Amino acid sequence: MSKKRDKVKSRDKNNRDSLKVRGMGPMQDKTGTTIIDRPRSGFRTAKPVTFDSAMTLSAVFACVKILTESVATLPLQMFQLKSDGTRVQVKDHDVIRLLYNKPNRYQTRVEFFEQLMLNLVAGNAYVKKDFIGKKLVSLQVINSGSVDPSIREDGTPLYKCKIGSKTVEYTDKEIWHIKLFGTGFVGMSPIAYGAQSIGIGLAGSDKTSRLMSNGAKPTGAILTPKWLKKEQRDEIRDEMDILVNGDDGDMPVLEGGMTFEQISLTPEDLELIEIRKLAVEEACRYFGVNPILIFSTDSSTTWGSGIEQLVDGFHKFGLRPYLERIEESARIHLLQRHEWDEYEFEFKTKDLLRASYLERIKSNKDRILSGQATMNEVRVEEGDAPIENADFLLAPVNMTTAERMKKGNYGAKADESKPASA
Repeated sequence: MSKKRDKVKSRDKNNRDSLKVRGMGPMQDKTGTTIIDRPRSGFRTAKPVTFDSAMTLSAVFACVKILTESVATLPLQMFQLKSDGTRVQVKDHDVIRLLYNKPNRYQTRVEFFEQLMLNLVAGNAYVKKDFIGKKLVSLQVINSGSVDPSIREDGTPLYKCKIGSKTVEYTDKEIWHIKLFGTGFVGMSPIAYGAQSIGIGLAGSDKTSRLMSNGAKPTGAILTPKWLKKEQRDEIRDEMDILVNGDDGDMPVLEGGMTFEQISLTPEDLELIEIRKLAVEEACRYFGVNPILIFSTDSSTTWGSGIEQLVDGFHKFGLRPYLERIEESARIHLLQRHEWDEYEFEFKTKDLLRASYLERIKSNKDRILSGQATMNEVRVEEGDAPIENADFLLAPVNMTTAERMKKGNYGAKADESKPASA
């Protein structure tokens, strides 16, 4: 008996040691292997979930659409940093010329960033960089479903891209890789990690489609008072198929004491409507979009009731992580090493966060009277032409410093109190 107890203790100790080694955190990316952006543990989904099938769910499509179009329509600006802490906008740099106008021969700026964001919201975006000498001349997005990222034994990133019928290998010097938050080398895909929730939504939509295609008639069985032969059963089955698959205008006739017994659950029993509502909320959680912004009228929010509060919350919690990732990644991957500390990129979000006309009038008035902006600066922001004698900063004349108030001297010179000579 003592030997058995010793054996159990030994096995238990080994199990504890293995648990300490495994841990519960993310696994480190290994060299020499292909990196995946989906959960490593297998799980079952109600319906097969891919990028294309997920996009057929209205909530997923709406979340992806609002994120993609919101970022793609924001102008990207480039600034040069000065030693005194100020910065000036740069428009003549080769990189910003490319990003602001036509990144490649096929796409405009908006179309390019739409494709980039369409891939980034799924976890990773890969952009092929083309050079003439050291000059960047083209940026072309390669859809992430055609890219297999891996890390070589020496630690160098490698990207195997399937372009047409051939597979081409690129290094990190040729690929601009932007990723969502993840374990290091690749970003975590909201669609991959939300596959179970998305699959339930797809199954609910599929069930609704099948119900409506046959007039929402339930499946069931025909009960007869006596045993039937195979030929009789087949004949009745063909005749009574109308009960579950026929048009609404057809009327079946049950005779000889036959009755119809429903087998399938009704939409109320399945709580089909609640399942479809839940699918909307689940999709919004994974993509970080307020349900109200994708026109889900059944949802409530604590972000505020006005459109300004909703847009401000969407910018802070939904868009800003994407904008910061693109801005920082562009600085590191598109500029030369000696330019990293000299330039920075920034999306112009002022138009997105623009207040209503009446609120802008009040805000602009306060900016002018407090000396924060000139009248011409405000006019240019509002799209109006500058006017003469409006380039000066204004300041209230009844204001002074606290030090002058303490001394009782409001800044007047000694001879200012003397009357002017006649």
